[in-house]
Amino acid sequence: MHSLASPSILLTLSVALSVASGAVLRHPRGLVCYEDNALRSLERFSADAAAFCPAYLKDPSKPVPSNLGTWPASRLSSACNCFEKTAAPAGPATTPTGPRTTLSSTTKKSSVSSPTYPPTPPVKPPTSTSSRPNVVATGAPTSGSKRGLVYDYKSKDYVKFFSNTQKISFGSDWGDSRSPAPGVTLPPNLAFIPTLRVDSKLENNAWNDKVKDLIKSAMWLQPQQYIHRLDSSNEPDNAGQANLSPADAAKVYKKYIQPFKGQAGLASPAITNGGGATGLGWLAKFMAECADCSFDLINVHHYVDRRDVNVDQAVSAVQSYLSKDVPNFMAKYPQLKNAKICVGEFWLWDSSDEEGAQYLTKLLPWLDQNPAIAGYQAFGGLWKGNFIKEDESGLTKSGQVYHDL
Repeated sequence: MHSLASPSILLTLSVALSVASGAVLRHPRGLVCYEDNALRSLERFSADAAAFCPAYLKDPSKPVPSNLGTWPASRLSSACNCFEKTAAPAGPATTPTGPRTTLSSTTKKSSVSSPTYPPTPPVKPPTSTSSRPNVVATGAPTSGSKRGLVYDYKSKDYVKFFSNTQKISFGSDWGDSRSPAPGVTLPPNLAFIPTLRVDSKLENNAWNDKVKDLIKSAMWLQPQQYIHRLDSSNEPDNAGQANLSPADAAKVYKKYIQPFKGQAGLASPAITNGGGATGLGWLAKFMAECADCSFDLINVHHYVDRRDVNVDQAVSAVQSYLSKDVPNFMAKYPQLKNAKICVGEFWLWDSSDEEGAQYLTKLLPWLDQNPAIAGYQAFGGLWKGNFIKEDESGLTKSGQVYHDL
């Protein structure tokens, strides 16, 4: 993901977003922020941020809690201003601190150290690629499940809670390293999907070697496109994520993804479900720039907000998007003729744990049984308060559904 120098990234706007169901969704506070990782770090630790930001805005010399990250004063001030304007009333955190596509007029998002993007990526420089450890994958998937995990450097050893289920086959962390931090990695029975991140010059000098090493690993001896795929730019249509023009994203794809045709499943840039120039509108321009490219998968993200819809409406929205909007789009482009759909991220924002469990209970069987869906990853996420209990003792209700159903 590329950080924008201009504070306009945090500009608040009134937005109205049409979802697949045709409903017009409006943020109840009439505001939305374009989130970068500085803001995401505040959202992730919202209780700490709520106590810290008011004092920091009055006195920038105030020490910054280590869990809120290390940011230039200008970015932290902008993030605090945005957090103060859009933060929900104080209360127990019940939702992930990741992307919030449904509130985006042109972009969206979360707090994981995302590739040229996240969802909820960790707080770390998003454009540096030279110092990351090599990708290492061992073992072989224990299941043919379409289901995957999203995790990041804050996920500690939480993946252990999913090491004993046949329902999960793979995981990704918005980067090209299976271990985004010491002690954080996937169990050996799960495949790792790397995500391409480029610097401001649209380069990643370590990518090719890392992918070649991964392809040589035992995990890729019997390729399955939805497991053994390469994810290209993450939310390039989102100013808070990869933030690439269709033309630049096509250059990146041709240089770093296309050369691995036949060796891995090639996934299109992962887009938001925003409208206008974002989402499928952005992808249409990308396809025009990449008319000679090959695609095994089209990667899409889908978010709706519980404050705008109920659980059943949220389920209907994602089903309509994946069974109508996306297939209708794919039918227009010859290079997508044989592609499958990968749902790289999806979630019902601002839902309680009980509502998140209901959402998954209704949606997962449909995703599993839909032959057009090659793989999916809920953005419940391996973070406390999401799929992991606050006391780190085990899975929440929604995490247990994702583990068992």
